[in-house]
Amino acid sequence: MKANFSSEPGTTSQKPETGSAEIITNSAEETFGFARSLGEQLTGGEVVLLKGDLGAGKTVFAKGLAAGLGIASSEVTSPSFTLINEYAGRLSLYHIDLYRLDIGLHDELGLNEILDDRRAVVVIEWAERLGFVPERATLVELSWLSDNQRTILIR
Repeated sequence: MKANFSSEPGTTSQKPETGSAEIITNSAEETFGFARSLGEQLTGGEVVLLKGDLGAGKTVFAKGLAAGLGIASSEVTSPSFTLINEYAGRLSLYHIDLYRLDIGLHDELGLNEILDDRRAVVVIEWAERLGFVPERATLVELSWLSDNQRTILIR
């Protein structure tokens, strides 16, 4: 995932030698805005693995990416019960939530075809339940600093 971190809200420290970045956001709106700016830069074929505790902002981040792809964020909901939602925008977005899935049962969902779609962006919440790291994947870890602040680590 290519991104320009210099114009984002909050505190940003980028580590070019490792290809990682750490961003601190001060509200859900800043988290959304940061993700939206990333979504605007996506060209298709990206896989974004979201990790973080309940309430850390994974769905807010997914909504921001969707907005950057021209998808109304109000349409994007956590697919906890459906597991996979597909949205049409500038690029297709597959929003996958593995919270209710046992580790390694992704084969039954047809994820391999979705992960191979180079004309789409794939966002996976609770990615640690996938059991493997897909090619072209970018890991985004969200964690609490306070009620409003989040650390977003991108690797």
